[in-house]
Parts: sequence; C-alpha cells; structure tokens
Amino acid sequence: MLALTILIFISFIFSKLGFKLIPPLLIEAESIEFNFKGDKIPVGYGLIFAFNLIVILILGTLFGYYSPQQVIPLITLILAMAFVGLLDDTFGNKDSQGFSGHFKSLIFERRLTTGAIKAIFSLMVVLFINFYWNKSYLDLFINTFLILLMSNFINLVDLRPGRALKVTLFFLISLLGIDLSNYLLIIPIVTMVVVALNFDLQAKGMMGDIGSNVLGVSLGGILAVNYGIYIRTLIMLLLFSIHLYSEFHSLSELIKNNKILLYLDKLGR
Repeated sequence: MLALTILIFISFIFSKLGFKLIPPLLIEAESIEFNFKGDKIPVGYGLIFAFNLIVILILGTLFGYYSPQQVIPLITLILAMAFVGLLDDTFGNKDSQGFSGHFKSLIFERRLTTGAIKAIFSLMVVLFINFYWNKSYLDLFINTFLILLMSNFINLVDLRPGRALKVTLFFLISLLGIDLSNYLLIIPIVTMVVVALNFDLQAKGMMGDIGSNVLGVSLGGILAVNYGIYIRTLIMLLLFSIHLYSEFHSLSELIKNNKILLYLDKLGR
C-alpha cells in the first residue's frame, strides 16, 4: 500500500507541475492552434505524459517496485514514440489521413509525409525492441502489431476534447479488471490521465500526437509485458478491425450515431 501511495503521489505532483509549466512553454514556442471556440490553445501538452511516465518508471525501479527488464523497453518505446509524435506535431502533413493515405503519397506521388516517417520509424523501433523482448516469433508478431496498433488507435480517437483520455482510462481500468496484479504499473498512469482529463475536456490544450503516441505505446507495452497470449491476440484483432473500419468510415460518425457512445463522448464537456 505504501508503494502505491508513493507512486500515485509522484504521478499527481509531476502532472500538476507539468500543467503549470508545459502549456506556457508551448505558447511561447508558438505551438498553438484554434480550438472549436476560436481560442488559441497550446498543442503538444502530451509531452507531460512522456516526462511523467519516465520519472515514474525510473523512480519506481530505484525503489524496487519495478524490474529493470520490465522498465527499460517501456522507457525506450516512450522516448521513440515521443520523438515521432513531436515530429508530427511540429512538421506534420495534415492532408493525408490513415496508413493508406500516407503510403499512397510515398509510393505513387513520391511525396514523403511525417505520417509515413512515423509509421516506418515506429515499426523499426518496436520490432527491434520486441526481437529481444520476446521468447517466440509468435510473441514477436503479436506484440509488435499490438503496440503499433494501440499507439495509432489512441491517435485516431483524439479528435474531440477528452475522447482519447476516456478511451485510455477504459483500457487501463479493463486491464486492472483482467489482472489486478499489475496495479503498481497501471494506477499511477490512471492518476496522470485523470489529472489531464479536466484540462482536455475544457479544450484548454491539445495533447497532440506526442500525447496519443505515448499513451498508446504505454498501453501496448504494458499488455505486451504483463498479459497472456489470448488477451493480447484478442485486443490486437480488435484494434486491427477498428483500423480497417476507419480506413473507409469515420469513427466520429460511428460515435455520433450510437446513443451510448455519444453520451460517454460528451460526458464532462
């Protein structure tokens, strides 16, 4: 109980500190966009998630709550996905959407987009880490695509205030329900997301690709390290189905046409 209290406290303090310091820094750097109210707001506050998670993982390991074998690959994934997310937020091409759009631009138009860079770089890093992380080629395949699909999925749903954070909370709570033994890793992330939720719901800032990438890769990494092959396979297939659907249909329209999903989506705004 003491370990959990310490980790929640660290997550809470660094989240609060991050929201005091990072949004003004983004505004000063002119990383801003107009929200639906027409107000200028900072873009890329998800940088807070990267800093916070790395601090939690490092201190948790030093205190003996996590093992280095569990943490080092996660930190590597977070740093790699934070880098490509920051690249997309800073230089992103907004005219090509989805995996197919970016690769069509690359193959047929010979035009490089940041989305294509992100996809190729992410695949290389995640595949490399999983090559040394997993015991079989089946685990290598499942975990690589699980992490990549989860990372992109959180990015796909980050189109309305609070939506991506609510989806992340749903997955985190579901993982706790499946296996409560991972609570020391999951609950500090829940704390971080809950602190961010009010800020995001009020449209005071956008987490950007850096935020959705870090949250997604953290979820995927936790699944890859701590959960059985049947759970991982089921979630990977679910994510693949969602991505396939999103190539031809709008997820926002799907939510809009479903009363339960629409209610949950608007909750808190």
